[in-house]
Amino acid sequence: MIRILNANLKKFMGARYERIPKIVVIWAILFLALRSSEISTEIAPVVVWLTTIFLTVGGFVQVLSSEDTIDSLRGQLMLPENPAKLHTAFFLSVLLYTVLTKAGMLLMVYLAVSRFQLSAVIGFLVCVIVGGMATYPFAFRTQKKVIKNRYITHTRGNFAFYLLRYLTSNKKYLVNTIALWVFGCIFAAVMGKNVPADFLPLGFALMCFNTPLGILLSSDRALYRQVRLLPNQAAGIFLPYAFFVAAINMIACGIYLAVWRVETGNFSPYMLLFAVLVSIVSAGFTVALEIKYPLLNWKVESDLWHHPRKYIVSGIVIFFALSAVTLIGGL
Repeated sequence: MIRILNANLKKFMGARYERIPKIVVIWAILFLALRSSEISTEIAPVVVWLTTIFLTVGGFVQVLSSEDTIDSLRGQLMLPENPAKLHTAFFLSVLLYTVLTKAGMLLMVYLAVSRFQLSAVIGFLVCVIVGGMATYPFAFRTQKKVIKNRYITHTRGNFAFYLLRYLTSNKKYLVNTIALWVFGCIFAAVMGKNVPADFLPLGFALMCFNTPLGILLSSDRALYRQVRLLPNQAAGIFLPYAFFVAAINMIACGIYLAVWRVETGNFSPYMLLFAVLVSIVSAGFTVALEIKYPLLNWKVESDLWHHPRKYIVSGIVIFFALSAVTLIGGL
């Protein structure tokens, strides 16, 4: 059991567990930054518990449903190990990984900004364990997905249709995109009632923050290698990929504007033009980063989803949005 636990922890945390010190440093920086900012708010224990369950369940589902995890499990199941011990070791490794990379961040935020309550911390630990135990039997699987339409040609239209099929056939990507749109609608409804219309462009940064579209090639190394071998990549790959991402961004921004209009009554016609501009610029940077600087050295797919690279495009879009807010405010 200890051997299986160590093997999986090394997969998640590096051959020498080098990721653990880095994560602890990030925890310390986050805690000290929030504490030094003197931000103080009262967070009820039940809020901590519910958020912990959400992060734990999401972390387990993301790790256990990734293809690289399934490949590792298929190999481990061939070993002459007691099934109960194997599952216990693997569960503990995923639990520790989830605490270190996700739930632990929440605990640091709570300890930094809220009054310490022992019940909240104990409940945090209980929710992590219970959430993981409740999710593990339903998320655990060893069957690989059958990927249809894997092979592509160099034609522009063919690659665009391939991206559409790839997105719609992967339920995790599709759910993430729809969830982003739903959250954008809630954000527009709340912002529309509580802030001036000048701040409307900030929502575009959120609506263009679509992680699955930014890692379509990085998440499938075989696909990336095939794409790099195709001729005429600028016209056959870059442009249809950028047009596809821009179209998705425009749909998202359109939904956001529609909800904003319902809540506030109107918005400046220039916002439509700005939404189109932001969608195109965001798509261009997203595709350029994915093609020129792919993330191919990841070990766990969950790390790929949370790589800091995805915040580069968001930062650029926020800069454009803040510039628009300043410009509108000066008119």
